[in-house]
Amino acid sequence: MSKLQNMRGIEIPKFRAVSSGLKTLDELFGKGGFSEWVESHSQLIQKHPYEPTGFLWHEGDKKTWGWGQNVLIHAVKDDIIQADVAPYEIIEFPGGLFLIATGDENDSNDLNETVNCMMKWIENSDVFEYGDFPKSGMCNMPNPDGTFDKALGIAQQQIYLPLKHRR
Repeated sequence: MSKLQNMRGIEIPKFRAVSSGLKTLDELFGKGGFSEWVESHSQLIQKHPYEPTGFLWHEGDKKTWGWGQNVLIHAVKDDIIQADVAPYEIIEFPGGLFLIATGDENDSNDLNETVNCMMKWIENSDVFEYGDFPKSGMCNMPNPDGTFDKALGIAQQQIYLPLKHRR
C-alpha cells in the first residue's frame, strides 16, 4: 500500500499575501468582488509556473463552511506595499505542513470522499495530527477553466489540511 495513498505532504514557507478579509463567497467571486480585483491587479501577484499562489479557507463553525465567512489570499511580490493593495490588507501567511489531495469541485461526493480519506490518513498517522491553521483546511484550483479539466469535465480542487507533529 502507498504510504501517502495518492496524497502528498508539503511544507509551505511563510509568505506575504494580499487578503480579502472575511467575505462571503459572492463577495469573493461575484461581480466587483475580490477575485475581480486580483485579476485587474495581476502585476502585484507572485506567480509560480504551474501552482496557484492563492488559497481559500472558511472561518467559523464547520456547519457554515462555504456559506459563511471566508478568506481568500494571494501571494504578492516582495516589493509590494500596503498602499498598493488598498482597500485590502497585506498579511503574513504563517506557512506550515499540509496534506494535499485533489477532488472534483463539481461533485460534492467526490470532495467528501477525498476529505474523509485525508482525515483517515491523519488519524492513522503515527507522526502527524490535524493542525491548527486554518482550522477548516484550505483549497485552491490548479487549473481554473483549463484544458485538462475541460477535457475530463471536472473542476480540480486541491485540498490542503494542516498538519502538526505528534508529541
